[in-house]
Amino acid sequence: MDSLVLLGLRVVVLVVLWFFVLLALRAMRADLRVGAGVASTSSVAAPQGLARALNRGTQPRLLTVVEGPAKGSSIEVQDEMVLGRSPDCTFVVGDDYASGRHARVFKRGSEWFVEDLDSRNGTFVGGVRIDQPEAVGVGTDIRIGRTTVRLVP
Repeated sequence: MDSLVLLGLRVVVLVVLWFFVLLALRAMRADLRVGAGVASTSSVAAPQGLARALNRGTQPRLLTVVEGPAKGSSIEVQDEMVLGRSPDCTFVVGDDYASGRHARVFKRGSEWFVEDLDSRNGTFVGGVRIDQPEAVGVGTDIRIGRTTVRLVP
């Protein structure tokens, strides 16, 4: 009887050990997928940087929605604009995936920046999620929720 209990405990320990090995392999596989996604988004961001460099001298005149529920709407640029769903925002987007106060677009010197205002779904510049103010230029896509806006001349 004691040998059966000991054999049962050995099998249980072996099963638990293999369970942890498989969890570790699964975590490593998920990390590889995330790493591959970052590498592919950085290659997408390069043309945006090139567009920004080419349009450095061009000053934006409008902030236009190029994709999303309010497609086609635009406002004239101001030194500071807050984008979101709240009626208090400078530019109100009718997007359920945008936060009340989602992002801020502002001018410092001759450059324009976009900053995420701790939104739930994040703010993306050229397909890359930002966590600090990011420089943007004419033609750069800024995505908040399902809405994509762009500074245009």
